[in-house]
Amino acid sequence: MSVQLTRSLATLLGEVDRPGDFHATGTVDMHPPRIQVEGVGTLSLPLLATQAEALVAQAEQAPYGRGTETLVDTGVRRTWQIDGARVSISGKAWAQDLDAMVDQAKFGLGVNGTVAAELYKLLVYDTGSFFISHRDSEKAPGMFATLVVVLPSEHRGGELLIRHRGREVRLDLRRDEPSEVAFAAFYADCLHEVLPVVSGYRLALIYNLVRTGQDQPLGPPDYDREHQWAVKLLQAWGAPAAGKSAEPPLTKLIYPLEHAYTPAEIGFDRLKGADAAAAGLLIGAAREADCDLYLALVSLEESGWAEHTGGGYWGRHDEEDFEVGEVNESRQIVDTWRHPDGSHPNLGPLPFELEELSPPGAFDDLEPDELEFQEATGNEGASFDRLYQRAALVVWPRTHRAVVLSQGGLEVSVPFLGELVRQWQEAGADPEAPLRAEAHVLAERIRNDWPEADWVRRQASADGTTAAYLRHLTALGDLAEIDAFAVGPIAAGAFGQTDNPALVEALAALAPERAQRLIHDIIAGNAKAHPVACADLLARAANRIIETGTGSAKTLRRAADALVHALPGRRATRSPADAYRYFAESTGTEPTDAMVADLLSALEHIAPDLARRAFEHLLKHPERYDIDRVLLPAALTLHAAETTRERPSAQALRGLALAHLRRRIVEPLEPPADWRRPAQVTCTCANCQELSRFLADPTRPEWAFRAAQRHRDHIAATVRTDDCDLDLVTERRGNPHTLRCTKNQASYLGRVVQREGDLAYLAQLGGVPET
Repeated sequence: MSVQLTRSLATLLGEVDRPGDFHATGTVDMHPPRIQVEGVGTLSLPLLATQAEALVAQAEQAPYGRGTETLVDTGVRRTWQIDGARVSISGKAWAQDLDAMVDQAKFGLGVNGTVAAELYKLLVYDTGSFFISHRDSEKAPGMFATLVVVLPSEHRGGELLIRHRGREVRLDLRRDEPSEVAFAAFYADCLHEVLPVVSGYRLALIYNLVRTGQDQPLGPPDYDREHQWAVKLLQAWGAPAAGKSAEPPLTKLIYPLEHAYTPAEIGFDRLKGADAAAAGLLIGAAREADCDLYLALVSLEESGWAEHTGGGYWGRHDEEDFEVGEVNESRQIVDTWRHPDGSHPNLGPLPFELEELSPPGAFDDLEPDELEFQEATGNEGASFDRLYQRAALVVWPRTHRAVVLSQGGLEVSVPFLGELVRQWQEAGADPEAPLRAEAHVLAERIRNDWPEADWVRRQASADGTTAAYLRHLTALGDLAEIDAFAVGPIAAGAFGQTDNPALVEALAALAPERAQRLIHDIIAGNAKAHPVACADLLARAANRIIETGTGSAKTLRRAADALVHALPGRRATRSPADAYRYFAESTGTEPTDAMVADLLSALEHIAPDLARRAFEHLLKHPERYDIDRVLLPAALTLHAAETTRERPSAQALRGLALAHLRRRIVEPLEPPADWRRPAQVTCTCANCQELSRFLADPTRPEWAFRAAQRHRDHIAATVRTDDCDLDLVTERRGNPHTLRCTKNQASYLGRVVQREGDLAYLAQLGGVPET
């Protein structure tokens, strides 16, 4: 089925060789024209509101045609018109600008021969103006299409919708750049409408496009047979086969285009020739077959070893001196997405398989867009990097959407889920709406594919992806997925402190008993690896219960017990091989003052006996719960909050902190009486022993250490490691150089600053110094 589909669709699209489509659109950099309107004068561009009002005063209500009648009905058409005979447009380059628009329109519509643009009307749409769906009549001999040029004016809304044979495009011809003009052309038999102008004035020139030659039949391309064939192919692909796996063997299909397009040029409205014809056919077929269709850049990056074939000299080689050897690594991605409506969806890079190319082997005979060789260096042989890149039409059935998006990882699938939820909410948030069902399917897929690698999970928490996913589930009211995500990936370690606000909100949507069970499972599964995050979660959950009055915090007893049981204690001895892993994980495992404050605050509400147990644990492991780094700041936090200040564990921690501060405050604080400095040098080498003797000497303020650089560097490292009260300067006279060590009062000055801090902390805790 997969190979047959890729071959069949490529064959079908390859037969659609007539260029052109039912509409064309583009922009030109406009040279300022002189537009004079009878009864108004010369217009300023962008259009001024006062001139817009003057135009309306000189205009008439635009009528519309019904059969042989011409009627005015503001329920059908509300806009103002000025006949082209009353409008004069001149300027040094206006004729060239208009010719450029006509040429682009001819190319886009697939028209050969001479085409003239005859000014028909000047239309003014004020706020609230619109024109419902209609067809233009042929207003002049040879007229086959209409050209709409929207001039610079401040407005919002007024988009142009064009329909033909089940296809529809929505064009916003408003431009913020005053020197740029957007235009659209469409065949006269196409249905089109102008949506209401939300604010401001929309000023448009309407031209009749008139054909004078007969080189090619006029009218939009007719691909009915190919269209029906494409619809059947796509529908059969998207329909799950009876008895087959739910996982499709071919998730998406990629049809590379003939012409080259840069990332800046890529867009449905800029496709050329057969590419435009193939896209035009596939747009309608994809819509009818319920498929997603995009235009994108397809890239194949390869690298591997290369062979030096000779040539070159003294390290100078050209590309012809190498040949590509074997490919060792490759990366295949689709990105730079464009939608038929002109938008730029932020789908991110999606991987693809070569089997998804249509036709199979579409990249086999391509010349690389970039090829770079690297010469052999050291133990590394010569290598190469090459890039193949093509614009392509990318299509998949909407039934495959969840699978396709999940291939791009969380950075693709989670934002898309948020967009589905937003659209569902804006549409009225109907629980039975298809959008909600689709969002649920995607959410389930995201959960099933949640990454298992620890570093990816940590990144998802750090960059807010996990929290965003939880918020989307909450907004969707998808209780089943909230439950499954909490008991699955989160309880298994896909968890960080930044997830907690969204997690608590999500769990609050569940039945209280179930939410409490899940909090226990999450804490039990993460307390060893993420005690800081677990303490924060427990505190948030307890506070929510108290603030909302939805129950008793005591129901969190099992979760609290699991956390207390897993509190970090004595550090295990680590081998050097474990050092990197410890460094990577230490952010979540090392106790912090916030963790201690969260823990004791929550436990006092949940189970005071557990608060006592936790406090005793802190006292048993002073090397892990340092008094200055952890316990003192935690005491300050708890004492500052009225809800926790009088709790027993907070009082106990306050007493511990007060005693510590008072002991240190009463210690003598005087500057050194002589040049003796603390001499606790840990290294026992000969040079460091001399350093130690110098520090202990009460008469020597300086030591000139003249030695080789490696010895000077060692002394400098010892001074830094052991916090010696020394200033170091290297004197680069003579050989070897001299490291001059000068004693300072760093320890004393540090204690002065510490004393000031201790007194401030003592006051914050409501204590007074001992006399």
